[in-house]
Amino acid sequence: MNTANAVCTAVGDFIFRLLSFLPPWAVLLVVSIVCGVLMTLVFRKTSKQAALRRVVKRTRAQLMCMRLFKDDFRVALSCQREVLKGIGARLWYSLPPMLVMIIPFAFILAQLATRFEKQPITVHESAVVVLDLVEPAWATNRNVALHGPSGVRTETPGLRDARDHTVTWRISATVPVDDNLHWFVGGTDVQKSIVCAEDANHLVKVSPRRPGTAWWDRLLYPAERGFGDGDPVRAIQIHYPSRSTPILGLDIPWWATFIIASMLAALVVRPFLRVQF
Repeated sequence: MNTANAVCTAVGDFIFRLLSFLPPWAVLLVVSIVCGVLMTLVFRKTSKQAALRRVVKRTRAQLMCMRLFKDDFRVALSCQREVLKGIGARLWYSLPPMLVMIIPFAFILAQLATRFEKQPITVHESAVVVLDLVEPAWATNRNVALHGPSGVRTETPGLRDARDHTVTWRISATVPVDDNLHWFVGGTDVQKSIVCAEDANHLVKVSPRRPGTAWWDRLLYPAERGFGDGDPVRAIQIHYPSRSTPILGLDIPWWATFIIASMLAALVVRPFLRVQF
C-alpha cells in the first residue's frame, strides 16, 4: 500500500501542479468532469453494451404497454414485473464495470481528500498534534519531546494519556512552513509533515495523519508512508481546520461536488461516446 500511495501521490502532485493557476473550486470541477468522462469510457469498455441496449429497449416497450393497457390490471401487473426485471438486469450488467472502477476511484478520492478535506493552518494559528505510541515505546519514552523546524513553536508541554498511549502538544507557526516535525523515539527519528501558510485558501496538499499498519488507514491518508509493525509509533495526527470549497454560493462537501459533477459529465458525454448505462 505504501508503494501504491507513493505512485498515486506523485501523479496527483503532477496533475494538481498543472492546475495550480486555477482557483480551488475550478480545480475540483475540472478533476470531477475528467473523472466522469473517464468513468464513461471505462463503463463502455467493461460492460456488455449490446445486452444493456436490449434490456433498455424491452423496458421501454413494457412502459409503453403499461400506457396502452392501463385499464387491464393483469396486463399492467405483468408489465410492471417485466420492468422490475429490466431494472435488475441493468444493475447486473453494470456490476462488472463498477467493480473495475471502485479501486481506482478509491485512490482518486483519497488524493482529492488530501487537497480538499483540510486546509493548512495559518500563521499564528494553533493546531493540536497527537503522537500515538505502541505500548513498549510508551513505557520506555516517558520524556519524548517534539522538535519542530524553524518557525514552528511548541505552545504546551506534552500531555500524556496513559489509556490511549498518546502524547499531545499544541503548536503554532510564526512563518509559512512546509517541513517536518521530529520526535526521537527509541533511537528512531520519527517524522510528520506540517504545512502552515499565509493564505489558507490556497490549494496545497495537507496530510492530517501519518497512518499506521491498517490498509484502510493508509488508503484514507496516502500522502505519507505508513508506520510498520516494527516502528515505535502507531500514527501521528495534526488537527488541521476543515476546508470549504463553495461553488455558485453553495457550500457543499467536496465529495458531493465530485459525485454530482462527475455524474453530470458522464450523462452529457454519454450520447457522444455511444454508451448505454
